[in-house]
Amino acid sequence: MSTPAGPGTPPPPPPYPPSPPRTDPPRWAWWVGGIAIPLVGILVTVAFGGKDSGPVAAPAPGTVDSATQPASPSPSGMPSSKEPEPEPPAPSDEAPSASASASASPAADLTAPDGYAKALSTMWGLAPVPCTQHEQQLIDLDDGTSRTEDENNGAVQEPGGAELLYWPDTCTGLGDYQLRALPNTRVGLLRVDAPKSFDSCRAAAGTGFGALALSERNDREDRGFVEGAALCSVTDKGTVAMAVIEHISGDAVDDVSVSGPLYVWAATP
Repeated sequence: MSTPAGPGTPPPPPPYPPSPPRTDPPRWAWWVGGIAIPLVGILVTVAFGGKDSGPVAAPAPGTVDSATQPASPSPSGMPSSKEPEPEPPAPSDEAPSASASASASPAADLTAPDGYAKALSTMWGLAPVPCTQHEQQLIDLDDGTSRTEDENNGAVQEPGGAELLYWPDTCTGLGDYQLRALPNTRVGLLRVDAPKSFDSCRAAAGTGFGALALSERNDREDRGFVEGAALCSVTDKGTVAMAVIEHISGDAVDDVSVSGPLYVWAATP
């Protein structure tokens, strides 16, 4: 129960009216709305934008991969740009094959000394026939010519200036031809690593060349009769001849063929 105010006391202020109830959304609702509205816009754009994407901007000049575009021809019909030239192969560190005997042979020095004419170049070769034909081959190193006569167990009826004889020693159906220098001739083997020159060849001609079974590879290699070597001779005419062994074909079951260049230094009168 309130006490009545005394005389001269102002009355108390009237009480504040009650606050109306709060109707605005809470603060967390604004955060949810700020995230949901952009997300809905993105989904709508994806759903409807793929059907009509509109014009696409052209790429800037020079951005297209040149590897996928054909070169434009020039007015003359030639390509507008040249293809880059391939680079030379890098030098190899590998050593040359040991089986290539000819690659180890030095190049021939064909210089003619005083008293000899300039070297002439031709070919020579050994070309055996089946042993059943009973033929032997004679080779003249003055000019590389060859001829045949009846086989006579390695004996020669008419040497005719030849230096080499190639004959069938037996006739068993396998490789059986043998090669030798004819008697009273100057023939020798110039090895593959020796200089191929007039002086070296004339010196090798005095070493002699006995019978060799060419079908026996091991015998050939032991004697030095390999590709890149040479048979040298001072002929009955005073000519110095160098018959290079360039190619050998055949083995133990075949009669071997041989061929190569022949260099001849003829003595001047």
